[in-house]
Amino acid sequence: MNIGEKIDTEKVGQRSFDPVELAQALRKGAFWTVASWGAHAWTVHKDMFLRFKVNGHHHKGHVYIVLGWDDTFTVYFTTTMGKIIDKKEGVYVDVIVEVIDKKVEYIEDYTS
Repeated sequence: MNIGEKIDTEKVGQRSFDPVELAQALRKGAFWTVASWGAHAWTVHKDMFLRFKVNGHHHKGHVYIVLGWDDTFTVYFTTTMGKIIDKKEGVYVDVIVEVIDKKVEYIEDYTS
């Protein structure tokens, strides 16, 4: 699926995984970052993808996380109506929070 198209929830998944486990890892492992996205409405579809709604500084809409055959994730950023705005392919699990954060909320001017 490409940018500008509507996401097809019946065709988006490449292989099944445990989206509930991924959601728990995101919410526990990066609690404050995920909370800053305003992440809610977590949804699992046939163990093929995880979807949640965000209300971030840069992106307001849905985020879909899909596991590929090569053990990397594809992250789709869509409107609430399902139109694909952006997608990031080849995302490894150890950087998935950073990839999503840069698209949803991250602001370089923030200081530690």
